[in-house]
Amino acid sequence: MKPLNYKERRKANGKFVIIFTLMLTLIFGCSLFVLRIADKGVKVLEQKHTTYTRAFRNQALITFRIEEIIDKIYSLKNVNRSINEQKHLQGLISNIRMDLESMINKEETDLEEFTLYSQLLDQVKAIQSTIDLFEQDEESYRYSQKLLERCREKYREISLGEVGNNDDE
Repeated sequence: MKPLNYKERRKANGKFVIIFTLMLTLIFGCSLFVLRIADKGVKVLEQKHTTYTRAFRNQALITFRIEEIIDKIYSLKNVNRSINEQKHLQGLISNIRMDLESMINKEETDLEEFTLYSQLLDQVKAIQSTIDLFEQDEESYRYSQKLLERCREKYREISLGEVGNNDDE
């Protein structure tokens, strides 16, 4: 005994199987697409993570080195040092500053997170040139002070000599 609607049921089952197969294929394809996109997303996130980690480490290093520069500038300003010691400290500061500038220039990130550090290093350079000018003026002042002291001594000698000569008369 065959049902009366056997052909209709067979067509309906055939349509169901075709539609079900298409739906499974579509779901499988979408799943593969999502997994592939997720894999690419994970790779991009890992790359960003390494980039940001490296940038953060470099920022920490630059901050540490800038603090070192500030300490040396403070020491240069507030501690009486000989000219050679001052020049040596200025050389150390310049070397650190140039190393930091080259490190900043080597960074390949597009985020411009090192612009503040570049501006700070420009300020350090300006401070160094100001300190150099101050040291030159201070040397000139010391030289002038020594000459003035010599003139005073000569004047005292001459004045005392005249006073001594006047007492003899």
